[in-house]
Amino acid sequence: MSSIGRNDPCPCGSGLKFKQCCLSKTGTQSYTANERSRALTALMRFSDRDEFLDWHKAAFDLFWRNIIAEASEEELARALGLEQVKIAYNSWFLFDFTYDQRTVLDLFLEREGTRLNPGERRYLEGMKDSHLGLYEILDVRAEKGFQVRDLWENRTLWVRERIGTRQLVRWDLPVGRLGKAPDGENIFEAVPYVFPAAVKDALLRSLRKAHRLYSEEVPGGSTAGFFKTIGPVLHEWWIQEVVLRPAPKLVTPEGDPVILANAVFDLLDSRRVREVLHKHPAIHDDGGGSYDWNEPAGNHRRSLGTIRIDQDRLILETVSKSRAERGRDFLERLLGDAVRFRATTYEDIHRAMERATPSRKREEAAVPAAVQAQVVGEFYEKHYHAWINEPVPALGNRTPRHAAKLKSVRPKLIALLKEFESQSERRKRAGEPAYDFAWMWEELGLKRE
Repeated sequence: MSSIGRNDPCPCGSGLKFKQCCLSKTGTQSYTANERSRALTALMRFSDRDEFLDWHKAAFDLFWRNIIAEASEEELARALGLEQVKIAYNSWFLFDFTYDQRTVLDLFLEREGTRLNPGERRYLEGMKDSHLGLYEILDVRAEKGFQVRDLWENRTLWVRERIGTRQLVRWDLPVGRLGKAPDGENIFEAVPYVFPAAVKDALLRSLRKAHRLYSEEVPGGSTAGFFKTIGPVLHEWWIQEVVLRPAPKLVTPEGDPVILANAVFDLLDSRRVREVLHKHPAIHDDGGGSYDWNEPAGNHRRSLGTIRIDQDRLILETVSKSRAERGRDFLERLLGDAVRFRATTYEDIHRAMERATPSRKREEAAVPAAVQAQVVGEFYEKHYHAWINEPVPALGNRTPRHAAKLKSVRPKLIALLKEFESQSERRKRAGEPAYDFAWMWEELGLKRE
């Protein structure tokens, strides 16, 4: 029997493929995909009975209590309407939540188990010890599956998955319920939550703290027992860290809030302005009437803004109020009566992105993709080669190059790089120009794992 392929005709003469007929009798599979589907449908129907209203009330209170106490009505409504939340609650309610020391699955098998065929029952019996786990995506094989690391047990395994490979990228942190496919391969029964790479260490610290408390309350408790209790906690963390997490506050290396600031001058003597700008050591001519204003920062130079000459205007574009004020003073002293200051305008960066008009987007779409990729690539190349030598607030105002040498800060740097790579991969999948950070890992002496 072992020499027969899964898609070969079954030797019993039924006319079916081996995997659809006698494969289960060889012991290499215990149920079929249809049996799994029928079992889950029956279990869900069973849990909808009126007798479980008290169960649902207690479960809902446990699942949402802390979030209801802290979130606004608008935030709560947004969270309650998410499909991931429905999947998470149903999975936890069916397999993990206990009422009178029993789960819905326990009661279903006790009452309805004899009505199930052997495959359906084997599937549900196997789900009794299933639980959520925290994983890290190490590699994605499109339409096939993932290489993942179980972050609690620190082991690597292959998980077969098709649809998920279109959504998850390397370094994502899915919280999933691991099960077995009919052919014995690992699969995710459900993946209700996905955390960003940057919160990995914080999540693990919180999990370990929760496990210590569990061990005190349940001496000798198993890993499965712990993770069966942790569903509402993981749910709360996901709501706080992903759904309701405020937009990050962007700051410059000087610690000032990022805001688009343009200092505008009347251009009174164009030739003189160009001559002075061209000669000054803090200004680099980028060509086409554009100049980079910069200053020394360690062993490199940091860009402070862009000076642009547009017909009868000189415009200094910066990313903070303090840089705009500093730049205005600098240019007035440098250029004298060749320019006359008019005004400085400020705009929140998020608002600027929101006001992008369809016509502007059409103009951008008209630019050939190869040209967009080249321009964006050149910008990223310049930005990130400078970034590794600039103080970063998330690293305690240390440069990435310095942080890579410090055992205490290195994990934060690695988390940042993983987050960069995840975002870049998502841009790539969306058909947008993306950046390859491979060189940075090597440059900083970090292992890409």
